[in-house]
Amino acid sequence: MNKTVLSACLLSALNVNITWATNASEIDACATVLDQLTAPNAVNPADLKQSKLQCQVEHLSATVEKLEQQLDLVLTDIIDIESKPGAEPSNSVHIGGYGELHYRNLDNAGEEFRELDFHRMVLFFSYDFNDRARFVSELEIEHIIASAGSRGAVELEQVYLEFDLSPDKTLQTGAILMPIGIINETHEPTTFYGVERPIVETAIIPTTWWSTGVNFTQRFDNGVRYDLMLSEGLKTDDPNSNANADPFDLRAGKQRGSFADAFDLAVTGRIRYTGRPGLELSAYAQYQPDLDQSAKESYADEATLLGGHVIYTYNKVSATALFTRWDLGGDQAAEAGRDVQQGAYVEVSWQPVQRWGAYVRQSAWTLEENVDSEQFDFGVNFYPYEGVVFKADMQFQNQDAGDSDGFSLAMGYSF
Repeated sequence: MNKTVLSACLLSALNVNITWATNASEIDACATVLDQLTAPNAVNPADLKQSKLQCQVEHLSATVEKLEQQLDLVLTDIIDIESKPGAEPSNSVHIGGYGELHYRNLDNAGEEFRELDFHRMVLFFSYDFNDRARFVSELEIEHIIASAGSRGAVELEQVYLEFDLSPDKTLQTGAILMPIGIINETHEPTTFYGVERPIVETAIIPTTWWSTGVNFTQRFDNGVRYDLMLSEGLKTDDPNSNANADPFDLRAGKQRGSFADAFDLAVTGRIRYTGRPGLELSAYAQYQPDLDQSAKESYADEATLLGGHVIYTYNKVSATALFTRWDLGGDQAAEAGRDVQQGAYVEVSWQPVQRWGAYVRQSAWTLEENVDSEQFDFGVNFYPYEGVVFKADMQFQNQDAGDSDGFSLAMGYSF
């Protein structure tokens, strides 16, 4: 009987599963043990026990190696399946949200104002149909109570389908946040300084601003991306039907995708550069042919928005500057002194440690000729945990802005 056969017999005698004994090194090891056992002056029983254990260890090592090889094959098959177009991802449903509570203590031109308000609670829900198509939604409740006689509201700020046309091209359709400004798309309380959002981005850019339509995005490897969006336009109040209407109040003209008149669609474009660490450059524009959204004679003509911003972060200091401007067409807008509405702000923030940050911000804007509003803010953010923030700030306004001075506190979260 040759050594290989004897080795296999030894494996069987040692209660080792012979079907695993196909590894050459394992058989050779057992053959060595067999040589020791059959040699003259064979080892004593203690050495026999040690040899038996040695053979079993060799067998177990070979078994583990085989199992690892089989596991690698299974993992490779799983990766191949998930990488195929249309494959179902492992986690299709995503849930998130944010919210914020505000306390304001202000002196409004000599009149005290103190208020507590749970400003908003937002829930995100999205679903991945596959690795190239998804559903995205955002449900918001403002001021806790939304009913007749209350100031609250229930809103769907986002609800759209998103399709990856290719690795660098995306198409969205539904109710979409406008690609304009800094905080219109990203405004969770943990992402910006100050209790209230920057006033220029609410007075001139009517944040939060969403419209129904389609948006196309393309990204390049050098950090450049652009968005091109076709959507409903603004529709301002008609003074012919309401004597108190302001046809040039652009913030009040947001249709929010609810039975929106669409005689004249708006075209919006943005180009953004983030190819250098710490730097973001962005420019955006929107044009809408008619602010009254009807086929009748216009009470307000076309409107064009131009704007841009720069954000630069170096070490622990960030500097931000934004400028934006509306130009309204028509003689009526010029006669009312409302044909140019513009604003700008600069902000410097410093975050010396992960949990603390401080900022200062100077804002200036005008909604009407010869009415030049200014506001100065400074404050701190405290982040006790990731996704949680506590804020404190002070504001000072000039008379044109409302002469409202005081401090505000806030609690915010996002997940």
